[in-house]
Amino acid sequence: MVCWPAQRAGLIIGDMPKAPYLALADTLRERIDEGVYLPGEALPSLATIASEFGVSRSTAAKAVRLLVSEGRLVSVPSWRIFVAES
Repeated sequence: MVCWPAQRAGLIIGDMPKAPYLALADTLRERIDEGVYLPGEALPSLATIASEFGVSRSTAAKAVRLLVSEGRLVSVPSWRIFVAES
């Protein structure tokens, strides 16, 4: 069995791979819910997230955009991404 980066990062659901950006969004959502990322706190850079989870920067950006659209994160253009206040 091939072990690709998303498997090592826990981005596989059962036997079926989930779209990497959706799995990453789920993981980031869990970290927000667990208090790893606190309201008002800046998220790590997209490059850092991509490296940590073994995905491309564009996949990390897509996951973050999804969470911004859900109101979980707030994007300050040309600066950082922050966890939304409750």
